[in-house]
Amino acid sequence: MAKIAGILLLAVLLAACAGPKPSLYAPKESRDGYAEESLPKGLYRVTFQGNRVTSRERAENYALYRAAELTLEKGAETFIVHDKLTERLTRVTRERAYPWGYSGFGRYHRRPYSYRATSVYESETTTFLAQLTIEPYSGAPPQEGFQSHEARAVIRRLEPQIARPPAEETP
Repeated sequence: MAKIAGILLLAVLLAACAGPKPSLYAPKESRDGYAEESLPKGLYRVTFQGNRVTSRERAENYALYRAAELTLEKGAETFIVHDKLTERLTRVTRERAYPWGYSGFGRYHRRPYSYRATSVYESETTTFLAQLTIEPYSGAPPQEGFQSHEARAVIRRLEPQIARPPAEETP
């Protein structure tokens, strides 16, 4: 009985590992990750694109975390957020199930019992794209009226929530 329970536990653990996981905090190489772009007047656009299981909050926090890292990389201590946008991107996929069967000889044929209408199946995939326009600075704020963040405080606050890809081992 214990052997069967062990096998069932292993199967459940493997099934849990096989499911999709939220995006990791990494540079954008394909569909998800962070990116930044230099804009005129010392501004930067920081974005984070999540996958279909990444929450809106995680995408926004990862963009804010990257903004803090970028601020420190540029030699500044604080940054102001000029613009903040989070887009919800939804893709609808439609698939049709045709009442045709495969004859096994490279041809499709209509089954005599399937003269009903074609079925259509729809699925939705939603992802979030968080985007910040920031201005790193040290000293007095360059402009009043914008939300200001101390980069090191943001990093300390968000660090426990950041999931990074495993480090690659070098031979």
